[in-house]
Amino acid sequence: MKAIPEVTSVDVTVVIRLSAPTGQVVDTAAQLAEALRAALDLSAADVVVDLPVPRAEPELRILVDSRRVLHRGVTVELTRLEFDLLHHLCTHPRQVHRRTSLMNSVWGTTTFVDTRTVDVHVRRIRRKLGDAASIITTVRGVGYRVDNPMAVSVEHDALAS
Repeated sequence: MKAIPEVTSVDVTVVIRLSAPTGQVVDTAAQLAEALRAALDLSAADVVVDLPVPRAEPELRILVDSRRVLHRGVTVELTRLEFDLLHHLCTHPRQVHRRTSLMNSVWGTTTFVDTRTVDVHVRRIRRKLGDAASIITTVRGVGYRVDNPMAVSVEHDALAS
């Protein structure tokens, strides 16, 4: 007769989906682990609770290939220049962009045009973005900057052919 080796420990994974307010998830999971330990008389068992780290969704998505902007999943209608300006600012975050530089990069003009045109377009973009307008920071007397690139996702959405 063959001897069966004695098993000293076994790992068992149990998946439980728990919904609770954000601030209570950790406490509720710890209480659940303690209740399992007590209910199953596992006082010596090591009950581990793994909490997934929530991935923050960007507030704003810029879909480059289809030239669309989504704010929390809702389409934001922008003109060609508004889209180009927002795209430029978001693809070069944390940099201060002077109005003349933006006129060059976005409008493609090197001739003198009133740089307040940039201000008008930024104001229109902010109005259309609603509560996401704060992603564009005004640097007084200089230009504009996007400070929080994590709030924006710039994506190429075309299907590969």
